[in-house]
Amino acid sequence: MRPSWSIRIQEHDVVREQIALSWQRSASSGLAPGHSLQQSSLRDVDRRSRLLAAANPIIDRMESVLQGSGYCVLLADRDARLVDLRFGTRKLRDAVFGVGAVVGRSFTEQASGTNSISTSFELRKPLAVRGDEHYIESMKGFSCYGYPLIHPVTKHIEGVLDITYLAAEDNPLLRPMLAHAAHDIQGRLLEETRSGEQRLFQAFQHASAQRRGAPVVAIADELLLENTSAAKLVDSVDHAALRSLTDDSIRRSGVVEKVVLSSGARATIRWERPVSGAGIVIEIDIQEQPPRTMTAAATVRPLCVLGEPGTGKSTTLARMTASRNPHWFDAGDIVVSTPADWLGSIQKQLTAGADVVVENVHLTDGPVAHRLHALMASTRSWFALSSSTRDTTEPEHRRLLSLCTETIELAPLRSRRHEIPDLVRVIMAEIESRAHFTSTAMSALIDYDWPGNIGELRAEVIDAASRRTIGDITEHDLVRPRNRSITSRMSALDAAMRDAIVHELARLGGNKRTTAEALGISRTTLYKRMKELGIH
Repeated sequence: MRPSWSIRIQEHDVVREQIALSWQRSASSGLAPGHSLQQSSLRDVDRRSRLLAAANPIIDRMESVLQGSGYCVLLADRDARLVDLRFGTRKLRDAVFGVGAVVGRSFTEQASGTNSISTSFELRKPLAVRGDEHYIESMKGFSCYGYPLIHPVTKHIEGVLDITYLAAEDNPLLRPMLAHAAHDIQGRLLEETRSGEQRLFQAFQHASAQRRGAPVVAIADELLLENTSAAKLVDSVDHAALRSLTDDSIRRSGVVEKVVLSSGARATIRWERPVSGAGIVIEIDIQEQPPRTMTAAATVRPLCVLGEPGTGKSTTLARMTASRNPHWFDAGDIVVSTPADWLGSIQKQLTAGADVVVENVHLTDGPVAHRLHALMASTRSWFALSSSTRDTTEPEHRRLLSLCTETIELAPLRSRRHEIPDLVRVIMAEIESRAHFTSTAMSALIDYDWPGNIGELRAEVIDAASRRTIGDITEHDLVRPRNRSITSRMSALDAAMRDAIVHELARLGGNKRTTAEALGISRTTLYKRMKELGIH
């Protein structure tokens, strides 16, 4: 059977090759022609960004020229997300808003199919997309020109400038007008970069003087500044980790974070953005004493460790219970035993007064969880539990977890990327590898989402070290990060759906039937979405 995108191509007399390839990419990403842009989530826009600072005067000029005409100007940022829209008429504004094109909406090909923003962004080339060439059915009433905005210095794509209009309103003069405006914006980006870097340098000098030579680092797209004490302390791997920590839009500047540097030193960092969108100034303070490590001796209350699969629950429990020498049980072993025998073994140890650890209690069914609760509630022995989540639909599981008066919840690795360099160092030391990861390879590890968390990271590091036993491990030696396009380029809606599926699979012990029911979708749809979103 021919793929649907191929059939659609043959429905038109002439379809340009680049449009056909864009349709193919859109279809391969799982996007349907009937998709509505309004199904995608919105994200806040930084109105003080470097792109908007450079583009605003040019877009103001374009808006005045197009006032009263059936044209509009759209600006997308380096993530292909709309950050500004200007309209010549209210009629066109209502039509554009009607299809879901609003500030904050993602316009990648995976989210919006073939159009002049998404496909210009993909190709990094100017492109016109007319009426029926759009992949999404609701957008076929429009035509548009798109022009990518390439930074003159970094050569990175900073966004896309677009003129959109109703399909019948085409005007050949729009293309040179768009190209002229795009070149003006790129020129102003260069000016903004030079001005921003100068102000960043001044902020770096001020911070270094205020701290009397204590470690200070300034990082921008193509700029790295560090004083003498910082140069002795941090290396290229640390730079990548610091970028990942401070690039997180959820985090606020000024907040103090704990990090482990490449040297093994433990430090706190505080950063500020003196110039919007142009870089960060980072202050680093080495801790005289390492953070206190919790031990089993300090843990006298029943303990519960929660987290997604692979976040290190077993490792954490082992560290916390090292001095107790408890008896370990895993709810996953019930499948090779019987619930009665499994519970009987636990009861025997509790009766003897032994400490007990029970892993993966979320895998127990209601009756087993009920009986386990009764055993734990009546014992005088110390115990610890692990589970994928506290948020469970089973009341027996909630009652069981409520017995624990001390809870440790492990965050997924994707929300603590700055810890990856230290984790890699620990893994490499454990396997006694003489190879080491280059800064670009470490950046690739940091950028990857790690759906399998620390367990998946460990597997990747060990595999890479086995392929290159000495010397540099480069990004070309990696497997998972090189195939990260599924997660790194997905829309906000897809990212949210992916997290929801991973969460439910973990909560329900990997049972796909009950996961599909909990999500309100069929098992076929679940399998399809898991494949599309890279969930293994």
